[in-house]
Amino acid sequence: MILIYYVSIAIVVWLSIITIFLVKTVLHYRRLTADVSKKDLISSLNHLISATEQNADDLKKLNEKVVIKAEEAQKHFQRLGFLRYNPFTDTGGDQSFSLCLLDEKDNGFVVSSLHSRENTRLYAKKIESGKPVNSIVLSKEEQEVIKQATH
Repeated sequence: MILIYYVSIAIVVWLSIITIFLVKTVLHYRRLTADVSKKDLISSLNHLISATEQNADDLKKLNEKVVIKAEEAQKHFQRLGFLRYNPFTDTGGDQSFSLCLLDEKDNGFVVSSLHSRENTRLYAKKIESGKPVNSIVLSKEEQEVIKQATH
């Protein structure tokens, strides 16, 4: 009698374990075949293969876009130099300024605004590789803002 009791407990435990594994397997199979119209294993695997290929194509396209955007970003202004100063003795305060904007390759421009009592003058000078183009002479303030931008 006790032997039958132990055997029946062992069978109940064994059936419980097998039931848990069966439920997990059925749930996994349902997840595997969720997006497939035909609920067989071959259709599910073909669906997974096509989804993997689509993901690979999407990743390739994204990598190409990232490379293009990285190349474009080199041309954007990334470096800045700015200085306010007083170039004349007849004005009060630092109302004049020089501004330098450069891209990754140190190409860009310097804008200088010289303010006096009578007028304000604005100058723009092209910069390539951190140097002025066409032997343009730079003021010490313009040289300083280029130095700020390149370092």
